[in-house]
Amino acid sequence: MSIFDVATSDRELPDVEERAWREVSDVGVAAARVEWAVAARELLLVAAKKYQSVVQLKDLAVGVQEISGIRTKQLPKLWIGGTLAEVYAENLRRGEPMLPALAVNPDESVFDGYAAIVGAATGETPADPDAHASHERLAAYRHFEATNLPADGGSAMIPAKLGAAKARARKAAIAERPIKACPKCNLQTPASGICDTCD
Repeated sequence: MSIFDVATSDRELPDVEERAWREVSDVGVAAARVEWAVAARELLLVAAKKYQSVVQLKDLAVGVQEISGIRTKQLPKLWIGGTLAEVYAENLRRGEPMLPALAVNPDESVFDGYAAIVGAATGETPADPDAHASHERLAAYRHFEATNLPADGGSAMIPAKLGAAKARARKAAIAERPIKACPKCNLQTPASGICDTCD
């Protein structure tokens, strides 16, 4: 049984009303991205330490702003990719698995830009970013000694919600295939195209 849930930081945060927020426009985009990356790493490490845990992008976006105290009015999709690219750069410097693989969309697919970040860092863009991320997640769980990690080391898995969506898409694609019928008896012909009944 898989448990996909949202990681939360152990850090105590002041109430939002008490917070002395800094705006990204005052701090600068580059400086904000660096501080957001530190906060994102912290949240992603929490997820990496629990087998099959992931972090929803929207929760990650809120969390990095709360931890850093730097906020923006931009939609997360406009800035979170750059932040996660910084996290991945730090992972590479430390010789760690890719922590941004733990960040997922509401449908549990990888975030937009995942493949581009991998491609920029490694020179190879994954053909199936979700499959690539599943292997990176497993490497992270193992590297950071996640709780509930099976004795055999676990396995790379596509999150349940995404797996179900992909299965539905495969079924729909099969249902949309044209059915070849025999012109004489109107029964479906096998892949060979030769009717078993008439020929």
